[in-house]
Amino acid sequence: MTGLWRSSLVVAAAAFLGAASACALMLWWAGLLPLRGFSAMSPAYCNVLKIPVYGEVITVRPTPQASAPLIGEEDFPSQDSTYAVSLEIEEAMRSASTDPNIKALLVDIDSGGGGPVAGLEIASAIRRFGRPSVAVIHEIGASSAYLAAAAADTIFASEESAVGSIGVSGSFLDQSEKNEREGITFHQLSSGPYKDTYSPDKPLTEAERALIMRDIKTSHENFVRAVAAFRKLPIEKVAAFADGSTLMGTDALEAGLIDQLGGTDDALSYLEEVIGEPVAVCLW
Repeated sequence: MTGLWRSSLVVAAAAFLGAASACALMLWWAGLLPLRGFSAMSPAYCNVLKIPVYGEVITVRPTPQASAPLIGEEDFPSQDSTYAVSLEIEEAMRSASTDPNIKALLVDIDSGGGGPVAGLEIASAIRRFGRPSVAVIHEIGASSAYLAAAAADTIFASEESAVGSIGVSGSFLDQSEKNEREGITFHQLSSGPYKDTYSPDKPLTEAERALIMRDIKTSHENFVRAVAAFRKLPIEKVAAFADGSTLMGTDALEAGLIDQLGGTDDALSYLEEVIGEPVAVCLW
């Protein structure tokens, strides 16, 4: 009797929702399809989690300005392609890691980079995920966005993609001479000589420059070591082209920064072979 009741329910579902939805309902009813916290655009059953890394790579999403125009919740999406937020990406991957149906990871990249900590957090999350992973670089995968890509098992990029930009910058504007011409005086009132470092309203001292360059050098060395470890390359080889420039796809392939020339379809075909089943992408 119970079986007949369930069959009737599936027939009704097919009439109202269509065959695909009814199939998903049957899988869920049988306990084979978990309820997901992914995008409503995801298919009912999916086995590859897509992580977008678009725009500036940051650790925490900025709070909207109070002066911003009021908009409805439906008009303010949880994902803003202006930013790739490492804490949000980590949480999505942590949640997906408990789902046995997720067999692999697709890291979709179009970003010029951002903060070094954010890039390393995304890269570390990819490694912790512990399942096959592939990164696809579109127009650009540079700086900390490239660091995230480097953590994937395999990287695809177009011949026209800009890849790499392994380097660190602490550059900033100095408007102290402009202030002097306009009669603006900067009064340094701080607890230590370095507390106002990076202030655009005062000249940079040689001591401050040395301090900044010390940290830039340390961060650069960390970046080079991380890429070398992720890509299984000698540190000396990575350091040789870690001058902050990007390489086009073919040159990036020759340098070992990527593994194959291609795009999303090529990456999905690769994953299909790796996991041994057709790919259905979960849109986080």
